[in-house]
Amino acid sequence: MIFDTLKDELLSATDIGLKYATSLDTSAEFEVFVFYENKTYAMIDQGVVTAKDGATAGTAVRAAKGKSVGFAAASGVSVDRIKLAASEALSIIKRANVEDERFQGFSDSKGAGKEGAFPEEILSIETDDLIRYCDQQIEEAKAVDPRAKNIAAEAEVSWKGYAVGNTRGILEATRSGESRCETEVIAIENEERRSSFHFDISRERLFDPGGVGKTAAESAVSLLGAKKLGITAKMPTIWAPVPAGLFVLSSLGQSILGKPVVDGISPLCDKIGDTIASKAFSVTDSGQSASGIRTESIDAEGLPQRENQVIEKGVLKNYLFDSYFGKAYGLESTGNCGRGVSIHRVAIPYESKPAVSLKWLEVTPGDKTEEDIIASIDGKAILVRDYPIGITHSSVATGEFSCVAGSAYLVENGELKSSVEPVSIAGNFYEGYEKLREVGNNNLSMRYGISIPTLVFDDFSVVG
Repeated sequence: MIFDTLKDELLSATDIGLKYATSLDTSAEFEVFVFYENKTYAMIDQGVVTAKDGATAGTAVRAAKGKSVGFAAASGVSVDRIKLAASEALSIIKRANVEDERFQGFSDSKGAGKEGAFPEEILSIETDDLIRYCDQQIEEAKAVDPRAKNIAAEAEVSWKGYAVGNTRGILEATRSGESRCETEVIAIENEERRSSFHFDISRERLFDPGGVGKTAAESAVSLLGAKKLGITAKMPTIWAPVPAGLFVLSSLGQSILGKPVVDGISPLCDKIGDTIASKAFSVTDSGQSASGIRTESIDAEGLPQRENQVIEKGVLKNYLFDSYFGKAYGLESTGNCGRGVSIHRVAIPYESKPAVSLKWLEVTPGDKTEEDIIASIDGKAILVRDYPIGITHSSVATGEFSCVAGSAYLVENGELKSSVEPVSIAGNFYEGYEKLREVGNNNLSMRYGISIPTLVFDDFSVVG
């Protein structure tokens, strides 16, 4: 397949497959999802080169009779593969005979939104090009400091599309693409080993490797010579964009979704219109942001993606739904159906059933730079720069979390001091939002579906 004709090919296969599925049982409803992704990838890890160039393609079909729903998937996007999945989905209903009382039918057609930006230059990128970009990142990292020893760099471009059709009139398709590069560096001095990374990601342009290796190496080297914090106390914690993104995705990014809301386990149940965070905090889930990595014209069940204000100046405005949980809650879908989507994006979309998912969380930036935020600290605080270990394993129901920050620095009386040995940070996500002190202006886009600046929280427990 080629990008220019991708939508037409996916729509044609979906339409023919849907007609075949209907002929199997005119009393059943069917939904067909057809997915195709082309990916070119390269990595150099301590001199070892890995390069891949290929496609992932597959089909998923849901069949429904009354309250019984069957799901089946098959690799490939040919009409024959769709027919196979449709027959299997229908046979599952007959064999299993299990009803889902929440199911109220598939989605009705509501048109489509906009696809977002597409970087045309990624279509001509080959593995040799990506290998050269990896080399560039590595050479930059090496030039920073001889203590930057173990260096790995990777680069990737991808373009994809999917089509959705059902027996209620939906027949839509969408396309998108993105590019990214990343460098990870381990700095070594005597017996001490400290690691850090940096990246660039975009769907508006080809990634820019310039400075990525340099920044990763500088960060890793800056962590050497870490001192023990030596205290246990409640204090301000400054979360740079990467850990701040994981903080929000692990808490708000889960509790605003339809499933925990409908199940009644979200701490935000029945709080629409309530102030749940500092007035400095506003968040939008923008499925129509031109630069959003997950922006598509339709979601994974064929409904138009849209912009949903989640929090406005600290006030909870909306939950996010697909049609299944929207109907269960008594509302319509917010265009937030996804397949195989999680914080780590590990599942193959066509092998996963539809589920409520974030599209593109955008935290409204504040006025202060990170330097201004550090300068405003009176007393002691901890600055966290990279992934906090364990942050994504917290409880959605309670909001309690505990994580270990390996890339931590002491801030004292407005000055950034030395790095400190890994510290434990614990508290409650939702109490943290209420005590959010500062929102920076340095928004960073992350591949996990969020654009976010530095955040400062008061009164989490820090153990060093």
